[in-house]
Amino acid sequence: MSHSRRTFLSSGTATLAMPLFANRAMAADVDVVIVGAGAAGISAARELQKRGYSTQVIEADSRIGGRVFSETTTFGVPYDVGAHWLHYREANPFVDYGLENGFDLYPAPEDEILYVGDRPATAEEMNAHRAGLEAANGAMLAAGRRGRDVAASEVVPDLGDWNLTTNLFAGAYEMAKDFDHFSCADWYTAEDGTDWYCREGFGTLFAHSARDIDVSLGTYAETVRWGGQGAEVETNKGTLRARAVVITVSTGVLASGDIKFDPPLPGKKRDAFEALTMGHYNHVALQLKDNFFGIGEDGYFGYKITEGSNGAPKGFAALVDACGHGITYCDLGGDFARQMSDQGVAAMYDFVIGELKKAYGTDIEKSVIESHTFDWTQHPLTKGAYASAEPGGAWARAQLRAPEAERVWFAGEATSVDDWATVAGAHKSGLAVAKQIARIL
Repeated sequence: MSHSRRTFLSSGTATLAMPLFANRAMAADVDVVIVGAGAAGISAARELQKRGYSTQVIEADSRIGGRVFSETTTFGVPYDVGAHWLHYREANPFVDYGLENGFDLYPAPEDEILYVGDRPATAEEMNAHRAGLEAANGAMLAAGRRGRDVAASEVVPDLGDWNLTTNLFAGAYEMAKDFDHFSCADWYTAEDGTDWYCREGFGTLFAHSARDIDVSLGTYAETVRWGGQGAEVETNKGTLRARAVVITVSTGVLASGDIKFDPPLPGKKRDAFEALTMGHYNHVALQLKDNFFGIGEDGYFGYKITEGSNGAPKGFAALVDACGHGITYCDLGGDFARQMSDQGVAAMYDFVIGELKKAYGTDIEKSVIESHTFDWTQHPLTKGAYASAEPGGAWARAQLRAPEAERVWFAGEATSVDDWATVAGAHKSGLAVAKQIARIL
């Protein structure tokens, strides 16, 4: 989530061993098994190891990083398939780590351009758009300050023909949800600050920071047994015994039941999974021969949305020429992103190109060198982009943070107190859980 966008348009390959103490009923293979090698899992493992505890990190994917990873295969330059913004630089440890380790990091510019139909917005139109964003954010801020656990749609005023546009930029593009699907009280808890970028890719930076942690890749948790003195994690490669387990997978995976718990988790915990739903935020990345947007590197492109789809704003916003690599991230968010996900990645690409043609003319497609569309909604290991509370669900983050029987712990961006929906927030949640476990063990 990009807080500054409120002002815009306002590795380890350790092999999983068989149990070391298979014939000893109460013995543990390790002190803590950590499920998931994203930012939360890596930071939890490092902190526990620093305190002298043994850990085993398992990861279902063939790589570490979860929702933050970069690749250079598609475009020949760094491409952040997942997280791209280093949010809230003032309290983001990855910025300091990157600067200390020779990465090229810099503050995100706030240049922007808004189109209305096939032309740039007039000064009057831009002012109207910004006024709409200010009114929407002001209303949500006032409601959140009073602890109103209601949908943003209940408090945002009628903005006339700017309603859909404001819903896109303050809702879908910011929260990965439309106004009717997130709580003002939960929204209010997020800290605000400046964003930074990493030219080598945020995923590249993260992978470098995690290189000291051994991870068993291609290893997924099937059942977590936690009813006894310790815990067991049944995986596709065998069973691990531990004194405690940290679960760092997304709330989308938790709600799906892909990981079984024996005995079942309390109903309130399961309710928290359902209340902290995953938003939808999908990249259509375009490598372009020409920057036709009328704005420079790392500038924002948006346009006035005039059409809805089942109530959701039918449109996207874009980060132009990200990090100067010639890649533009055209991002679909909220319920419209979910609808397009159901139609497939080809439909997402066609929609984006069609909208750009309306603004810049029919020759736009000739400028596309290469494209890549990534669908986080359909990704089996995330089932969405990032989590936020549904209206009435602001209580759920605290419930998700609470351990079960001092055996099963949860970490990840969804558990963050004030930095949720960010990689840094996930990282800090892992540290917090590790410290709590160390005190108990």
